[in-house]
Amino acid sequence: MSTFGGPQDLGMAADEDLALFTKADLQNPKYAYLFLPAPPPGTSGLGRRLNPDRYYFACRWNYAETPKEFLRRALARVENPANGRAVDARPVDWGPHPSTGRVADLSPGLAAALGLDTDDIVRITISARRAIPVKAPLRMSRAGHGSSNPHAKPVIKQFIKSPNCSCRNGASIDKIVLHCTEGSLASALAEFQKADGRQVSAHYVIDRNGDIYQMVSDSDRSNHCMGANQNSIGIEHVGSETDSLTAPQAAASVALIRWLLQQYDIPRTNIFGHDFAPGYSRPGGTSCPDRLFGPVHSQATVAAWVEANV
Repeated sequence: MSTFGGPQDLGMAADEDLALFTKADLQNPKYAYLFLPAPPPGTSGLGRRLNPDRYYFACRWNYAETPKEFLRRALARVENPANGRAVDARPVDWGPHPSTGRVADLSPGLAAALGLDTDDIVRITISARRAIPVKAPLRMSRAGHGSSNPHAKPVIKQFIKSPNCSCRNGASIDKIVLHCTEGSLASALAEFQKADGRQVSAHYVIDRNGDIYQMVSDSDRSNHCMGANQNSIGIEHVGSETDSLTAPQAAASVALIRWLLQQYDIPRTNIFGHDFAPGYSRPGGTSCPDRLFGPVHSQATVAAWVEANV
């Protein structure tokens, strides 16, 4: 594989467009997120206008087998087989040129999230099962959850069971709460395994390198957000009070959140920072999730990150 797209890709002509998208797609909310708000100076094509932080890719498609309209509506699972990291990404172009000897080009952000460098091996899976319908079907209510989730659950590096959990007593999961550990991975895992002391936990912990640890089953209640535990999933992100998310960490978080949203029919508007979760009742509040999702401590910052990434 190699990388392509964005203002710094001087291998693309200033007026070079994309095989799968046109300038009309800049006005379509489904696709507009792939692009920068304005064309880079001196360019007019869509290739250099791609946002290099978004997750997109190109392959040498056989349009008889994978028609353009199918590709426009599809998501693919892109995986680094060397470390097991995998995220969803959207096909946008045909390439790379056969003379390169490569069969896939990834966005710089996608390559970074997966820990890939030029000429590394990448695995891409795309199928009709993962196609996004042109017209969304009517949403069907269902008890519990099944196998219809279009997003695969991200790889869990290890399940380390925390004793600090309890039964949900039939309560449904309707929100996700995002946290900052304000300490190292080791300290968070150790704290969540203590049966005495604060007796805290979280369902998931995401390390700076993108590894995901699970500590409480989704079906159980973890002790992560006082007053808001009964109906929520808690996701901790390793970092200090002044850290922002790393690229691999953000990619892992996005993949996990997307899976959770679909799996439990959670609205995207029900993703909250710890201090802003409805029902949170700790006296004095908390600084969590600190600056992981932006420089301002507010739910608006968290919501803006969700809107831009999830």
